[in-house]
Amino acid sequence: MKDKLFDLLRKIEQKIGSDLLSVKKLIAKERKRPLTAVIFGQTGSGKTSLINAIFGTNFDVDDVKPCTKEPQAHKGHDSTGNPIIFWDLPGIGESVGADQAYLDLYAHYATTCDVVLWAFQADTRTITYDYSALQTIISRIGTEQKEKFLSRLSVVITKADAISHSPWIFARNGENVTIATSKETAVALGRKAEYFYDGLFGAHQADIVRRTFITSNPDELVKLPNDFWMANSKAFLYHKGSFDDTRYTELVVAHPWARDELFRIYEQSRAVCCSAKYAFNLNAVKAKLAQNSEGAAMLRFGRSISKAGSTLAWSKVKALGLPVFFDRETNQVIFDVEAID
Repeated sequence: MKDKLFDLLRKIEQKIGSDLLSVKKLIAKERKRPLTAVIFGQTGSGKTSLINAIFGTNFDVDDVKPCTKEPQAHKGHDSTGNPIIFWDLPGIGESVGADQAYLDLYAHYATTCDVVLWAFQADTRTITYDYSALQTIISRIGTEQKEKFLSRLSVVITKADAISHSPWIFARNGENVTIATSKETAVALGRKAEYFYDGLFGAHQADIVRRTFITSNPDELVKLPNDFWMANSKAFLYHKGSFDDTRYTELVVAHPWARDELFRIYEQSRAVCCSAKYAFNLNAVKAKLAQNSEGAAMLRFGRSISKAGSTLAWSKVKALGLPVFFDRETNQVIFDVEAID
């Protein structure tokens, strides 16, 4: 990607002159800057673990107690050596007084970081603290920043492995394992994706702009309703406002040739469920972040995301602490994943 970009700029420079040299320098400078990332959410929602899973970093994780009382800049490197700064902010939900003190910090980093996520833990239904916090952040950043912030904000549901309405499926292929949901668990996670997204944004969905790349005929896409439009030489399709199940179904029926773009925008209108522990759905999180990145931040994000897919090494699966089944009548172990070669 990098080589192709600079090759293109070199060819353009030969035709239009040396002004492009400054553009090349600017791009090179932006690429070298650290990617900055921040995750909002309640204490214990797995924010640091998610950053490690997405970018291949190794920031310390404390599973026992929340220890962040002040913003901390964790400086590290992604899996290919590029610099990353993860702003570890105090989690909300500990007390009303503490939350109000922290929200000034949230408002600052909401508008200054390249990657902005809001995390919910899968095995909770609590959303009151988060909704109230978002209202406060919006009031503090002002109207001009509101649309940009909301459109960049990615909502993720962490620790999806805590939901098990039906068994998780472990598919081994040599030394790698892909972990997936079975039907009932997938349905449950889908409901949570809608619940948390709608509960967090509420009426603010009217201000959210979503974007997807175009794969259909642009001449057909102009027939979509007025809340859709194309930009960047018809490379991207944009939509502003809420986009629920009913609207999605109606538009697919009325405009079947735009099915792919409509589906991608619909997927952006929900949270993404994932598990750092199981490496589950991490590519979907990366795709959502890429869709929500803009300008120079997109360059840094594309450089820094971990190239590893949503798979785990077999050695790590054996260390997940999965249940051991023991038959007391025969005094024998029926199943123990650590004993499997």
